[in-house]
This record gives sequence, C-alpha cells and structure tokens, in this order.
Amino acid sequence: MLRQIVKDYEVIDPIIGSTLLPGGESASPKELIFHILKDNAAKVEVLDIGFGKGGLGEMLKANAATTHWSVDGVDGFEGSCNNPEMFAREIYRNVWHGMAQSIPSDRLAKYDIICLLDVIEHLTAETAKWLLRTLLTSMGEHSFLFISTPLWFYPQHSQQSGDLEEHLIGVPATSMMALIPMMYAVNHPLIGGFVLGKRSLEFVEFFQPTTDKSFSFQRGSLLASAVNCQTVPGRFITLKQ
Repeated sequence: MLRQIVKDYEVIDPIIGSTLLPGGESASPKELIFHILKDNAAKVEVLDIGFGKGGLGEMLKANAATTHWSVDGVDGFEGSCNNPEMFAREIYRNVWHGMAQSIPSDRLAKYDIICLLDVIEHLTAETAKWLLRTLLTSMGEHSFLFISTPLWFYPQHSQQSGDLEEHLIGVPATSMMALIPMMYAVNHPLIGGFVLGKRSLEFVEFFQPTTDKSFSFQRGSLLASAVNCQTVPGRFITLKQ
C-alpha cells in the first residue's frame, strides 16, 4: 500500500511522533540525469523511487536548466517521509510512503524519467528482477529508467530499525551492460549509473544479481573490465544503439 504524505507540494498526511531520520550518503553518479534528454527545457516528470534524504530532487531544483521539472518521490522508510523541512522547500511535488512494488502501473507510465538510485541492492534477487521487469514494462515507450547500484557486493547493514539499508545482493557489470544501456557512468567505489530505454526489456532475463557476499570490489572490477565497462569517475559514456 502507498500512503500519500505530500500532494501538490502540500503536506496532507504528516507522520507524527516518529524519531526516525533519513540517512545514508550516495556515491551514485546522479549528474547523469542532466544528460538523458535532448531538451531539458521541456516539461519533464520524474519519479524518484527510494528518495532518502532527497539529494536527487535537491540537485534538480538547484540547477537552472531543470528547476522547472516536477519530481515525485516514493520511499519505504518512514524517516524519509517525515522530512517537513525538505517538504516546506517544495522539492518534491508528491510523496508516498510505501514500497516500489506497490506503485500502480498506470502511475509509472506517466513519468518521463523513473529513477531507482541506490535501491535495487537492498532487495532480494527475485524481487530485484521482478521490479526491474515491472518498471521497464510499465514505463512509457519514450521514457527512461535511470538505475544506479554497486557493481559488486558492497557490504552495508541497517543503522536504524526499518531503514531498509542492508544490502542483500550485488549486481555485476555484466548484468547491467547486458541490458544495452543508452548511457552510463561509474563513480568510486565502482557505483554504476545506467540509463535504460524500453529496448532493455528485451534483455531483462540477462539481469542476474548475486547473493554471494564474496563478490568483492576486485572481482567486480575484473568483470567490468571484461565487458569493457568504463570505470573512470566523471566520464559519461553514450553507447550506440
């Protein structure tokens, strides 16, 4: 179930009495989002799944080229949806508390860019595969899925009750490159960001995360090199389709 917290920039159902706070810092190459569209001046609707502290929304609103974009957010952690200071600054137009698995397909279809940044590694392998297929299936024909994840089993544990911070899987670069991304970037420590189009749905069966906790940074780097995945931070790679 999704519970709407913010509607059209107004808090309509505040979380009262929670002491949980959004946490975690992202090493995701978020800036890749500025390079996805041919025309950033167009009216753009973004869905930020697992928005956490709201770093993506803050970045978009702070940039003159994208400040007019409409950004909605969904997060399963109560603390992320209990952020009145951020909501008062009108960063996110609509906010729902709930899991990505609960987002209706018709809602997904209306967004130009769906962002799944630093999220999929927190899911079980089967849920991750299901969610990726669902997002690619449900998004519009000319929409994009922007996904970031460590390209190895990056050990991380929960910090607070219910914060969903534990990492359950690692995603090899082979899995992400097999989806035929339109563009990608990799930040240290081997955190990849990939832009997928509808075409990636044809290759979704090749997305194979691992639960092997010994899938180290070194092994992840070797696999990235084997499929010519460029890992120099700060580079935005566009691939021929």
